[in-house]
Amino acid sequence: MLVDERTHEHHTRLDRIIHILNASLHDRKHQEHPQDPQDGAAMSAIVIGANGLIGNEITRTLATTHQVWAVGRDAAALNRLAASAPGRIIATPLDATDDKSLLAAIERAARVDEGLQVAVNNVGIGHRPTPLGDFDLTEFDAVIATTLRAVAVGMKYELQVMSGGAIVNVASSAGTGGAPGMSAYVAAKHGVVGLTRTAAIDYASAGIRVNAVAPGPIESGPVMAQDRSVRERIGSFVPMRRMGTAAEVAQAVAWLASEQASYVTGIVVDVDGGKAA
Repeated sequence: MLVDERTHEHHTRLDRIIHILNASLHDRKHQEHPQDPQDGAAMSAIVIGANGLIGNEITRTLATTHQVWAVGRDAAALNRLAASAPGRIIATPLDATDDKSLLAAIERAARVDEGLQVAVNNVGIGHRPTPLGDFDLTEFDAVIATTLRAVAVGMKYELQVMSGGAIVNVASSAGTGGAPGMSAYVAAKHGVVGLTRTAAIDYASAGIRVNAVAPGPIESGPVMAQDRSVRERIGSFVPMRRMGTAAEVAQAVAWLASEQASYVTGIVVDVDGGKAA
């Protein structure tokens, strides 16, 4: 009887060791290969333009409910972003104006059990204020290529692989009005708004919602290099008497991407402290 008890105890300990080893191997696999679509049933999202404060915040916010492919040019910054949510954020460094690389990233994000559920297009570059008559055409083309064409191409490929879900484009208050000296940027962002509304009509019956946010003065980008007093002065022209934060933009994006906005498509949400009122 004593031998049987010892044998049983031996097998019990062996089973525990095997269980611990299997758990350890599973955890290591997820740490080393979190991007493997077969490793989890988390819903998939892609953020094209994940660099910068707004892109970072959108990615982190979506990562609470989705596995997010974070696309941007700065590989080091994307890796730091991915490290903030291991296994939930997948760093995907590439140039969004490279059509083939962009398509490959979107197709990769779609290779999960539930497919690509959310796509955010946050691509864009600005320029120094210059009247259109003095604008360098090479720079004009570069702004349009990144801020408008890359969004259009991204949407094209996203719509091809999605069978439902939501697309959210990051436009700008410059996409619903004018801005002195910002002809290329304003034209591009107006184009993003037009793409949003047209795609919303074309794909509503397919169950794909397409919306946009239009941030106003936000504490992100070059303005963060300015003294606090400069940002306070900019904020003083906003009805809420302050600049917005990247987190506030991200929350608007997350709402539009969620089921809470299931009957919302084709709109542009101003995130501007009342500036457009």
